[in-house]
Amino acid sequence: MDNPYVVIILASLLIVFSYIFTQISRWTKIPSVIFLIGTGVAAQFAVKSMGMEVPNLSQHLGLLGIVGLMMIVLEGALDIKIHRNKIKTILAAFATSVIILGVTNVLIACILYFTQSIDFMTAFFYAIPLSVVSSAIVIPSVHTLIPRKKEFMILEATLSDIFGIMLFEFWIIEPHVGQTYFEAISWNILISVGVSIALSYLLVYVFLKIKTEIKFFLFLAILALLFSIGEYLHYSALIIILVFGLVLNNTHVFFRGFLKKLINQEKVKEIRHEFVIITNESSFLIRTFFFVVFGLTMNLEGLFHPEPIIIACLVMLVIFLTRALNLKVFIKSTIFPQMLIAPRGLVTILLFQKIVEHYDVIPFSEAILAWVIIGTNIIMMIGLISSGSSEDDILRINATEGSSTDIDYDGEVTSLEDESQSE
Repeated sequence: MDNPYVVIILASLLIVFSYIFTQISRWTKIPSVIFLIGTGVAAQFAVKSMGMEVPNLSQHLGLLGIVGLMMIVLEGALDIKIHRNKIKTILAAFATSVIILGVTNVLIACILYFTQSIDFMTAFFYAIPLSVVSSAIVIPSVHTLIPRKKEFMILEATLSDIFGIMLFEFWIIEPHVGQTYFEAISWNILISVGVSIALSYLLVYVFLKIKTEIKFFLFLAILALLFSIGEYLHYSALIIILVFGLVLNNTHVFFRGFLKKLINQEKVKEIRHEFVIITNESSFLIRTFFFVVFGLTMNLEGLFHPEPIIIACLVMLVIFLTRALNLKVFIKSTIFPQMLIAPRGLVTILLFQKIVEHYDVIPFSEAILAWVIIGTNIIMMIGLISSGSSEDDILRINATEGSSTDIDYDGEVTSLEDESQSE
């Protein structure tokens, strides 16, 4: 495709269709990712039917995934408000993301171990991508939930992304000479967290002091630079993105005492609003091209073979049973539809791409991956559609009464209106 105008036309059409898919998703609760992957698959069929060769875009898929991951975690962090009465929600999200990731990983590894004739350690490594909830799909999909459920899902999915990538990086980490594996991981975590906190304070302070009009994409470039350097050195650099977003969105928490004098809260609100818009728009753009390219480059030959379908069904059974049991322990109120919101997507594909590039691939692995992504998104869709009436009823009652109330995860009723006033 040598004509640049054709490329621009196709790219523009993709963005237009992606916007339409997003609106359809809001009305029907069908995840837009299904439409995007379907568009890519349809494009692949169309290209092959015309006797043309499908372009090899696998390398671009990895690049889009990395940038998309960074933007989506930032988008999620900018949507999280830290408050005293949300501590239980934050701790519950942290605990569930860690435990569900670990338990799911072990159980999926057992499935691969018994069905693929590979050793357990290799099976565990291959199971990591399948164990991570996709914040890239969760964040734009949970807008219809009541606020506290929405916050919980955004935080849990974002942490799942981060912990999943950390687990993957720790699995392939090579300790320095004279250093044990445990010491290597401990230093990695300490350095990652320490540097992330220090850089986040510095970046937010500098960001608020810049007076020029051109600064938002400058800071996105700086964040991308820091993230890429950290990942290149095998540190958990995604923490930088998460902490920066949390600090910028919660300056009232992080800038206290003498630090409070360093910032202007009115300016913070103005900048935060503009930053959220740019981040959301960028996430939408990257998400569009990523999933379309994934559908375009997907290997369809083994997709309908019975073995990967059976394995994918077993994997999904493990995913949702583990999720339901863990949520029941950590959330004392209703766990519906959260128990069905566990889509696999961007991080799953991104980590799988790393495996493909550097390690041997087990038979039907791409087909298993595709079915798990499609299946978990369909199950999430069913959960969101089924919960729609009850969620809408709660919001309608609150709107009629002139307040917005929600049941906290410890069973207490809190007023979101009072909460905002207390801030």
